[in-house]
Amino acid sequence: MAAINKAFVPDDDFKETSSSRRRQDRPTPNNKGTVCHVDIDGIDDSRSPKLSQILATLPALLGAFVLGTYLGWASPVMPQFKLTNSSTTTGGNNEQDGNVWHLLLDEDQMSWVGSLINVGAVVGCLCGGYLMDRFGRKVILAVVFLLYIVGYLLITLAVDPSMLYVGRIVGGLAGGICCVVAPSYIGETTTMSMRGALGMLFSAMMSAGILATSLLGWLDWRWISAICTIFPVVILVGVIFVPDSPYFLVKQGRLDEAEGSLLWLRGNNHNYVKAELSRIEALVAEDAAQDFKFSDIIRPGVYKPVLIGIGLMVIQQLSGINAALFNSVDIFRLSGSSLDGLVSAVILNFVLLIAALSSSVLVERLGRKMLFLLSESLTCLSVVALGGYFYVLENDPATAQRFGWVPLTLLITFIAVFAAGVGPLPWLVAGEVMPAKFKGPGSSIVAFTNWITSFIVTKVFIDMQRSLTNAGTFWVFGSLCFVGILFGIFILPETKGKTPEQIQALFAADVSEPKSGVNINSTTTSSVDQPSHF
Repeated sequence: MAAINKAFVPDDDFKETSSSRRRQDRPTPNNKGTVCHVDIDGIDDSRSPKLSQILATLPALLGAFVLGTYLGWASPVMPQFKLTNSSTTTGGNNEQDGNVWHLLLDEDQMSWVGSLINVGAVVGCLCGGYLMDRFGRKVILAVVFLLYIVGYLLITLAVDPSMLYVGRIVGGLAGGICCVVAPSYIGETTTMSMRGALGMLFSAMMSAGILATSLLGWLDWRWISAICTIFPVVILVGVIFVPDSPYFLVKQGRLDEAEGSLLWLRGNNHNYVKAELSRIEALVAEDAAQDFKFSDIIRPGVYKPVLIGIGLMVIQQLSGINAALFNSVDIFRLSGSSLDGLVSAVILNFVLLIAALSSSVLVERLGRKMLFLLSESLTCLSVVALGGYFYVLENDPATAQRFGWVPLTLLITFIAVFAAGVGPLPWLVAGEVMPAKFKGPGSSIVAFTNWITSFIVTKVFIDMQRSLTNAGTFWVFGSLCFVGILFGIFILPETKGKTPEQIQALFAADVSEPKSGVNINSTTTSSVDQPSHF
């Protein structure tokens, strides 16, 4: 990608408002193939209204909340199926005493109900990028909520396990698409000062959805499903009133709509809106001048961001979060706690939510790179310490039981530090570093990596426990966390406070040598324009 050329834009340049003048202001490729960019660094984006940005991104964030309800649904519901099934002799029959609403599942059927959401999510990730580039972010967000509704209706009205299977697949399909579209929409509609906080809320809202299903765990599974159906219905109505992504509208040539979208998002600061609109037009012009071909995947500006997103997702899933959560009931038992399993789940999910919310503040104070390193380091220590406790438990149970508070403390610490950084940061950073012209397929690849890695880790976890014991399993995850620390030190870029152009310049091979014939304002050139060492 060509180097970024910064220039402050005088207010007088934006006095004319006609679309013809706006098109004249748009930069075009010069004879060296370099596009001159109009940047907005000279304007303080902190004066842009925050409420409108929050309202615009709310449907995308609530999409993560509904996905969280799908992910958390199995925890309180599966014991109800198991309890009912074990107390009868029908052995998986869907009827009891002629009542078709009394659905019974055996262990194999329950495992399918729990895991099929991953299958749907993988498919959703693969098609989400194409769909959002073809039809727009707002339209596909609406489709996501329609799919959520259909999925939950199938589950709520299920009279046969096949309806549960299809409902979980449809919900996973919607969730996979949401994981691609929502981060892109948030990144394209928010200012630099708001992008980090709102981007980190994506994972926080997912945690809130998981907590919500835990709080509903005392109800019958049909009531839980029916209540969860209400959420996407309400949110779907809200999608109607938010604007589409300005970047997508400019890319479609709908400049007046893009300007209206920015005015909705940024208020009536016409100078700022005109400057930002010119920057977006410049970005679109550059992307159009460099039509993407499959061979471009070998270009540093494309493969480096994609590999960073893939690496972050793999590191997230190999952190040991599944090992900790799968052992949570045993850890509570070892601590001497007499709490009910549902109460324990509520406590853990509440900790997860609070930590995820705190990440929205920490990410702007510490930056992406520092927060990731701090979170991954503490995650590594917690996982290794949990492995040490299980080792003592396996070899000297009497000693381990005298310190029953240790595993509970380590588990809560682990969940807190994971949710504060390693959990939400991959989604935020992957959305920020992805080049605009490859954002659709790139986001799909990254989201696909997350879901398929989650599926693999979940599938092999029991085998790891059998062959390595609990202690060995935790230590394996601890060593993988150490690899994640090295990734953060040597590869992960800092994206805090940078425009999309500046972020892409980190990966461009020629950013250190500006092309001739292009004006660079020396007062605005900084270290962020240097190429990445990755």
